[in-house]
Amino acid sequence: MNCQIKQIERNLLEILFELKEQSDVSSFFSDKELSFEELVKQLEEYISLAGEYAIAYEVIVCTLEKYPFKLSGKCSVRLLEIGLIMGYKTDREEDLLYQIKS
Repeated sequence: MNCQIKQIERNLLEILFELKEQSDVSSFFSDKELSFEELVKQLEEYISLAGEYAIAYEVIVCTLEKYPFKLSGKCSVRLLEIGLIMGYKTDREEDLLYQIKS
């Protein structure tokens, strides 16, 4: 396993651990979607069993946008690192200011 893949997995697991510690956010989850516990289990499977790091990353980002989780500065940087390593860019209009054009 290459060093960057190990780093991505380690970072995702660290972020997931921090999310798991905030079970009080589960009260914001609707009955029409995955429960907090199901989401955590699904993320664990994506990361640890399937090695689907890109899917786990996307689910985490969407989850953070939708629910009032709080990430530590350390985990916020970890999330940024994953996005940079995987080469993700944003298409949002409000982020155009930060796009570097060659």
